[in-house]
Amino acid sequence: MKIRKQVYELTTCDLDQFPVWEFTLDEEGEEDQDEATVKPRKFGEPVSPQEGMFIVKASFTLANGKKFTGYLTPPVGGDSSMGTLQPNIVTDHGQVGFWCGILKPPQDYLRTQYQILGIQNPSDVFPIRYESEFPVSSGKISGQLTGFMYLADEKKGFFSKKRQVVREIQ
Repeated sequence: MKIRKQVYELTTCDLDQFPVWEFTLDEEGEEDQDEATVKPRKFGEPVSPQEGMFIVKASFTLANGKKFTGYLTPPVGGDSSMGTLQPNIVTDHGQVGFWCGILKPPQDYLRTQYQILGIQNPSDVFPIRYESEFPVSSGKISGQLTGFMYLADEKKGFFSKKRQVVREIQ
């Protein structure tokens, strides 16, 4: 099975067909492949982050009750921070990522994310409940998102616990 896609191009159909995708880090030198390239993983035992870097299908429920499918990255070594989980909702209009890395997301980015969700009022979105739909060796992954997140203090580094949440468009 030689299916390769960019993680940001995955669709709900892809996730329904293959609930686990593995990053092809060992194939980065091949043509049209980079650190965002994923391949489906065959069904079987629960996913163990010690075996590689994966994303697993997850369900998301917005504050207004609207449900979506998406994915997240299983935590490594007990680190279940947003920078590790990087939850994404997948829609027919694109993906919505809630972890923005070291950059504070600009207002136009946030507006676009709400449009992709088909929502105008941020209070209809947050908090979002999420739960993995495929077994992970450490158990179900579940939690709540309270907003779009980014690393608030670059100087403390990626593993800093200090995060800033952006919730509303003014």
